[in-house]
Amino acid sequence: MIIKKGEIVSVDHCRKGKFTAKAKKDFDTEKEKFYPLVLCNPCIEGINTDWVEGEEIPCTITVKKD
Repeated sequence: MIIKKGEIVSVDHCRKGKFTAKAKKDFDTEKEKFYPLVLCNPCIEGINTDWVEGEEIPCTITVKKD
């Protein structure tokens, strides 16, 4: 799936849970290993790391276009 820069996507990540993110640049989910996403939610708590709104969040699983 092609995602364009600035496009809002929903993510259902196995460890980080469900959140909303914005594409930092154009990418193809079929070709990229890590997706360049910026968090739109106020905060996501991972096992060892926390991410806040506006911060790049590494992600590779289950991206859906809104």
